[in-house]
Amino acid sequence: MKEENIDAMKYRKSTHLAGVDVDMMDNKILTIKKCWYETNVDVSGNKTSGYFIEFNQPVKDMLVNSTNRAIITKVVNQITGWPMKDCRNIGNWAGIKIELFFNESIKMMGKVTGGIRIKEMPVVLPEMNPDNNRWDGAKKALLAGTVTIEQIKNNYSLSPENEALILKADDKEEN
Repeated sequence: MKEENIDAMKYRKSTHLAGVDVDMMDNKILTIKKCWYETNVDVSGNKTSGYFIEFNQPVKDMLVNSTNRAIITKVVNQITGWPMKDCRNIGNWAGIKIELFFNESIKMMGKVTGGIRIKEMPVVLPEMNPDNNRWDGAKKALLAGTVTIEQIKNNYSLSPENEALILKADDKEEN
């Protein structure tokens, strides 16, 4: 396969999510699947210890620096209202949606390299319900198998009741 007119960083070797990856992403809103602390991890050729996030979306795991951990803690607090002690517990971050962006001014080891930042506001997704003008299209796409319920939930807020309703196969559209 031969490709032209592509980003020069597209095929670089990296083990974890990097700023350039985020810069190239279409959807920068990701849902945290799980978090952990690990020692002696190979991060693009360097052994490091740190906090890592796995996302529900098909992207690389992310090494999370102290600034981004503090931002996630604030976001969890804004969403849940829990005490900060509970918001700092990385086990409580699963299911939280965060929005990433590339910040060109981030420094690493004294040099401006750019890097990943997390928006300090909770992600507020538009609600998906039968009154939404996208409901019928989403329902048809689910029934046709062109989208999954997970893809819809990554882009819309969907209550358990509306999730059951949109998944209900016996009220197929007559078109």
